[in-house]
Amino acid sequence: MTAYRVGRGPVLAAAVTAVLSLAAPPAPATATTATTSDAVPRKAVAKTEDFNGDGYRDVAVAAPGGTVNGKERAGHVAVLYGSKSRPAHERRQLFHQDLPDIPGSADAGDGFGEALVTGDLDRDGYTDLIVSSPGERTGTDEHETGTVMVIWGGKKGLSGSATLKTSPGPYIRAGRHMAIGDFDGDGDQDLAVNEDFGNLLVLSGPFQRDGRASGARLIGGGLFFNRDLAAGDIDRDGRTDIAAIRTYYENPDSRHLAVWKGTPQGPSPTYEVVKKDAKWTLEGGDNLDMGDVNRDGHADVVMGRRDGYDSDRDIPQAKGGMLSYVPGSAKGLVGSKAVRINQDSPGIPGVAVPDDYFGSGVSIADIDGDGYEDVAAGVLAKEVDGVRWAGAVITLRGSAKGLTGSGAKRLTQSSRGVPGVSEAFDVFGENNKLVDMNGDRRADLIVAAVGENQRAGALWAFRGTRSGVTATGSVTFGNGTLGAVAAPRSELGRTFAQ
Repeated sequence: MTAYRVGRGPVLAAAVTAVLSLAAPPAPATATTATTSDAVPRKAVAKTEDFNGDGYRDVAVAAPGGTVNGKERAGHVAVLYGSKSRPAHERRQLFHQDLPDIPGSADAGDGFGEALVTGDLDRDGYTDLIVSSPGERTGTDEHETGTVMVIWGGKKGLSGSATLKTSPGPYIRAGRHMAIGDFDGDGDQDLAVNEDFGNLLVLSGPFQRDGRASGARLIGGGLFFNRDLAAGDIDRDGRTDIAAIRTYYENPDSRHLAVWKGTPQGPSPTYEVVKKDAKWTLEGGDNLDMGDVNRDGHADVVMGRRDGYDSDRDIPQAKGGMLSYVPGSAKGLVGSKAVRINQDSPGIPGVAVPDDYFGSGVSIADIDGDGYEDVAAGVLAKEVDGVRWAGAVITLRGSAKGLTGSGAKRLTQSSRGVPGVSEAFDVFGENNKLVDMNGDRRADLIVAAVGENQRAGALWAFRGTRSGVTATGSVTFGNGTLGAVAAPRSELGRTFAQ
């Protein structure tokens, strides 16, 4: 999971066909260059994650450490197009900054794809892909780094791009985290871009094709860093809220869950810290996602806390890592009703072992089609068949009472029907993505083993069924299949689009 920044400098408006033709890719769209007078079509907001508007959801996944034309850690992004029956990797596109007319150029350390989000920024009915490069230099000062660009969706897939234009000013690794939604409730998609020290730059939609937003506002975050962001309508008021895991100077024991509430002016200028009771703050974590786990219409938060900290002495469930389910309500997140789950909880396969890192790569969607959204979470350091740090993924079911261990399943590379074999430091499950790619109303599971082949990374695709995720028919593929260089430390799968 989980959930970015913007650099200053001139806007590079571009109409591109940034398509790398591989096996049966979508045909490149005919490019047109927008002018400042172009009217923005006012069609219905696109269904999220459907870049070509064919009704099937697509997946964008990044290798922010990827090597491009010999430039290490320049980064690349792959897009997997959904369909009724084709394997996840059969229709695909690959993007990086050395493709014709993609803004900028691939340079070592850019980290293209460090963060990804999807939404219909120009309101043309097609989902767009927003990509950050937090390491890209944007000025003469060493701290002026980070750009964010949009690649436009269309009938024939993603093509055409622009750097998002922001107010002038120094940004420090802008774009490490992003969140997208309708924060002010006006029907247009807005974008929140994280800056160091936890600031949020909020760009208001609709956006023009040259990258201009309708407005920009900076929300200060003080001395607390944002470790992750996610967006959803917690209080069901028609405005998207932003949930964040925040920490003071990277002190693990200071981590907490906070919410910027959506208002008619956009995200509230100050955030609210979620409490577990009148006296104590709810403990934080490492990553989070939002979805309706209990099917009450309010967005809930599921937060993974994969590490053990000093403050965990009073939290037995933190042993080996844990998930915290925090339900939403008309009054916001209800910390007093938070439910903690670890590998010793009823129904969860396995046993909690210190440093298992259960709770990595949290993702939420309805796997079995029962209307309750379910959760996938990695156990990235799990020992499998005596192999250290091989990794595992556990899926947990949603219910009217929230997240439950009943019916939970575990997958590893040693599970029956799963291609490949568990190896040391594969960290299978370090990141995961639940999304319905074949249109059967059951979420499929994409699992990243970021450590595979000296951290080049690899992906596994599993189908969702009425009885949960199945290994039957699962496939695995890596950078080479996607048309990228399978270089060590590429870290394919470290980022999935939210």
